[in-house]
Amino acid sequence: MAQATSRSVRLRPREQFWLDHLRTARRQGQTLKAYAQTHELSVSALYTAHSTLKRRGVLGEPAAPAPTLVPVRIPPAGAAFRVHLPNGVVVEVASHVESAACAAVLECASRLP
Repeated sequence: MAQATSRSVRLRPREQFWLDHLRTARRQGQTLKAYAQTHELSVSALYTAHSTLKRRGVLGEPAAPAPTLVPVRIPPAGAAFRVHLPNGVVVEVASHVESAACAAVLECASRLP
């Protein structure tokens, strides 16, 4: 019998042959189809070996890539307010709006008919 794997599953020489190819394909980042075609292997035989070895617990899943963290700015929580102007216009303002911008919007809105 061929060498044992980390899970102590004994492989026949043909299974070890396919396992070596599967590991190489994974290491090279190729799809099984592309790898088989490049190395003139039977695509269906490589997929069959993949299924068989995975089912037997010899071939694990590839490690997931590490997550990428992205900085996020969250505006401070606070209640928004609503202004009812004498001309009937209603302006809703979020709490994180600068006072100068708020004043400019209210001034423009108060001029509306």
